[in-house]
Amino acid sequence: MKKFLSAALIVGSLLAASPAEAEIKSYDGVGEYVMSDFETPDVAKQRAKMYAERNACEKAGVYVKSYSRTENLELVADEIETMTNGVLKVLSVEYKVVPLEQHGGIMYRAIIVAEIDTANIDDWISHSRDERESLIEKNRELQRQIDEQERQINELKKRAEHSNNPEASEKFQREFAEADRIFMSNVKLEDGNRYVLIHGDWAYNKAYESWSEAIELNPNNVLAYEARGYYCLYYTKNYAQGIADYTRAIELNPNNAKNFHYRGVCFLESGDVDAAKADFEQALNLNPNMSEPLSELAFIYVSRDPLSAIDFAERALALDERNWRALYSRGLALFAMHNYEMALEDGLRALELGCGDAYQLIGDSYGMLGLRDEAEKYWKLAVERPAFG
Repeated sequence: MKKFLSAALIVGSLLAASPAEAEIKSYDGVGEYVMSDFETPDVAKQRAKMYAERNACEKAGVYVKSYSRTENLELVADEIETMTNGVLKVLSVEYKVVPLEQHGGIMYRAIIVAEIDTANIDDWISHSRDERESLIEKNRELQRQIDEQERQINELKKRAEHSNNPEASEKFQREFAEADRIFMSNVKLEDGNRYVLIHGDWAYNKAYESWSEAIELNPNNVLAYEARGYYCLYYTKNYAQGIADYTRAIELNPNNAKNFHYRGVCFLESGDVDAAKADFEQALNLNPNMSEPLSELAFIYVSRDPLSAIDFAERALALDERNWRALYSRGLALFAMHNYEMALEDGLRALELGCGDAYQLIGDSYGMLGLRDEAEKYWKLAVERPAFG
């Protein structure tokens, strides 16, 4: 399905052009957490570290906002928070144990040193608006999960503190253990997300391990299934695993149109066109303003009904004029209807936006127009598939 030119390579070339401009900013952060009698030191340390990271992110966010303005971007608060959370790299963590003599118990204090590389900010800015909005949406949901889990653990601690029933101890132990698993699942999820945003595509193997650990800790962590499913779809091409992960994500959240879309792409790549079509249609039922499922339906209908394919493609382009998949599919439909000049225009535009499959369409269109030299050039490029179009 989505054979496109590597965005990572394009970004890399842009950054490599001016390495002297990249700089690294360092930040410290402090976080504290009071451990209950039912919690383990390891989890208490992780909670303190989470607060320290929040503290560092608040400081770094001021710089990120200022830096983005120098790039002529006025980022909204959610985008600054998502970007900062994603690209903050923790270099070291120091833990201190603080006895609470007045109230009893132990408080853990985490002191971190972290950094932000402006190359990672540039990478973020280079993403399309749709990609950035998707990351913002996922970060917002992750923070909602973390905040809800934090509320639950605080409520659980209050209940435990006011309980004088020895028989309740075992029940509290189980509840705290479950809360700890959910918390650590979100920690692993966020670790995986950061691996990719900081280190790029090559870190996906490490990210995959983190997302799998997140799922093992909490089989209901929908965001971890979505992250791992996306990895299986676009990087390992393990479509069966991608289908399984997105199916589980849909079971946990049946109202997320994007999960139907991505599962549809997995089905399409694995050859189950009817299942793919059903998922794209369901994605549109949930969100009629999604451009991506329309472009996939356009592709499916090229061989079935070129006129319908053109209609789907034009609806997709009305929502996103840079949807190269829609341009490519419309070009294929136009070619099937012997409109080679317009097919060529769509192919060239799709290639400009990163569609590697467009080389073949362009070559075929030039060939049918009698321009043999141009056709030969693009047919050769279709076989060699260079990094840039």
